[in-house]
This record gives sequence, C-alpha cells and structure tokens, in this order.
Amino acid sequence: MKIAKFIVSIVLFLGIIVLSIWAIIKSEDQTCNEISVFIQSSNENVLLSKSDILEILKKNHIKCVGEVIKDIEPATIHNILAQENYIKSVDKVHLIGTKLQIDVTLYNILLKVNCKTGEKFLLDENGVYLPYSPKVENDVIVTKGNIPYSFHKKEIVSPDEPELYEIFSVASLINKDPFYSKLFRHLDMNEKQEIVLHPSVGNLPVMFGTLQDAQNKLKTLKYMYEEVLPYMNDDKYAQLDVRFKNRIVATKKS
Repeated sequence: MKIAKFIVSIVLFLGIIVLSIWAIIKSEDQTCNEISVFIQSSNENVLLSKSDILEILKKNHIKCVGEVIKDIEPATIHNILAQENYIKSVDKVHLIGTKLQIDVTLYNILLKVNCKTGEKFLLDENGVYLPYSPKVENDVIVTKGNIPYSFHKKEIVSPDEPELYEIFSVASLINKDPFYSKLFRHLDMNEKQEIVLHPSVGNLPVMFGTLQDAQNKLKTLKYMYEEVLPYMNDDKYAQLDVRFKNRIVATKKS
C-alpha cells in the first residue's frame, strides 16, 4: 500500500513537471499583447511618461506587442532604458504570461539652475547633474544669478563649485521642511557670492549669505514669518537680512 502511494506521488510529481515544461514552451510561442509601465517619481510632473518609455524602445527598434515571447530580450530592454538621462534605476523588466512588465525609478529633481551664460540644467536631490526639461518647470526650486558652471552629464555637484554647491545645500535644507519648501522656491546668487531668497509670501527678498549657520538662519526666518511679519507693514521695508548670527535685520526703503 505504501509503495503504491509512493508510485502515485512520483507519477503526479513528474506529471506536474511535464505540464510546467509544456506550459513554458507553449507560452514562448505566444505573442506579447501588452506592455505595463510603472514609473516611480517624487516630482509632480514626471520627466518621463509611459509614452516616453515606449518611444525610447521604438527608437531603438524594440517592438514587443505582437512579438513572439521567446524573441523578446528583457536584458536588452533593461540596458537600453538604463542609458536614459532621467532614469535612476531600471527596477524590473520581465514577462508575466503575455505581458511585459517594466518598472523604473526616475531621478527626484530638486533644483533648476539658470547659469549666467544662459545655460539651464537640473540637479537631483543628491546633486546629480541632469539635462534641463520643461516638464519640471513648476515643480522644483529655481536658482539663477552668478552661477558660472556648465552641465556635466551624470556628475555630482561638489565643494569645488562653491557657488552652486552652496545653493544646492541650502535648497536641500529648504526642501526637507514643508514650511520652508512652500515659502522659498526661488534662490539667487548675487555678485558677492551670497544667496538671496525670494519668498512666495510678501515682497521682501531675504539676504541669506553663505551656507554657514544655514539651519539657524532658517529657524530665525521661520519665527519671523510666523510671529513678526503678520504684524508688520512690509511695504515700508526693502529686505530682510539674516547674515548676522542669531538676529534678523529689516532694512527700510530709502
């Protein structure tokens, strides 16, 4: 009796294996009928859409829908997408039945840079240089002014580029706090290599200075905007100044 059960179990097991192999062979003879694309991005206006991904594949002569499953090479598709400027990582390219699943993560853009030469480019949240795209025009912090640098593909901004590095560092601090990120969406670098903040509330530019003591400067500004400015007539003032430690100066209009 035990031997019979054992033989039956073996036959069933072998049957499952045969059916699985048959299903794989049959599926490889089927054609792909769908491409599913999932895009991970923290920016409201994504740099690449599903149609952009499909266009990239088309330009590289990759046609999946209507193609026989066994002729589709996920590794080739992965390598093509990994070369694209705005794709940080290609997380998944695989076939599920007759559907091709593509998952990608895009760079999270922090800063749009307008150089004094007229050139534009983007920096992601880690300081990676990326080419400019109008798709993020209203979704990032903007900076302009005395910024002498040029675009460097896939390089990271460094302290060797002091003007841009300081702007990037202050923008990173601003972006981490909902209060600051809502208030300050425009940063400039003046001729003295000092940062000037242009708030979205009121008409007072803020002389911020350098990166030194930046966190305390932002705390001072938060107190100013929450506890002082609501009771001030800011039309009488030309600017706010937080370059001096632990204090803020409101300069009257001349």
